[in-house]
Amino acid sequence: MHIFRSAIMLFLLLVAGTTTGNAGADSALKLRTSHHTPPPPLMLLDLAGKPHSLEDYRGKVVVINFFGTWCPPCLQEMPSLLLLAEAWKDSPFIVLAIDVGDSAAKLRQLFGKHRKAFTILLDSRQTASRSWGVLSFPTSFVLDPEGRIRYSVEGIVAWDDPKVASQIAALLSTGSSPPTDVDAESNKEPQPEAPGAD
Repeated sequence: MHIFRSAIMLFLLLVAGTTTGNAGADSALKLRTSHHTPPPPLMLLDLAGKPHSLEDYRGKVVVINFFGTWCPPCLQEMPSLLLLAEAWKDSPFIVLAIDVGDSAAKLRQLFGKHRKAFTILLDSRQTASRSWGVLSFPTSFVLDPEGRIRYSVEGIVAWDDPKVASQIAALLSTGSSPPTDVDAESNKEPQPEAPGAD
């Protein structure tokens, strides 16, 4: 029943196309001081079974958002994340929304046409969330075009806030440089996990 109520809540928020004010949300991203360390590997499947890795998005600003439909704060945050993805859709920018614990079938039904706004990846065995040190939901990371974690936030982010937009814009303006052989070796990706049964 709890999951069903959460699903209905998300559906209503998406249809409304507005945020609920995101009370208690961060209006600015927290700088990650250790951003020179390569991020953990990431190789997951999307809702169609296609594998995705961070190397696919080198040269882009990447927002990684760990969420679950069973998590009310995640549902509260989702409309502003959709707005962010829409605002930067014509830029070298992408949102990877990593769902923990739901099936591909459920997510396809729940998000409907809205799933095209960003890429939804499945972490059904929680391998990615564990390797990224995710302890609470939602948790988000923002990577620069060179694949380094520049910001990380535990909890809700007001992704449509002008302060956040300016931080994203600053990363987009930095450009990117090709990875070195050392970077490529340290960022080898594992094989993707199979999606959970629908």
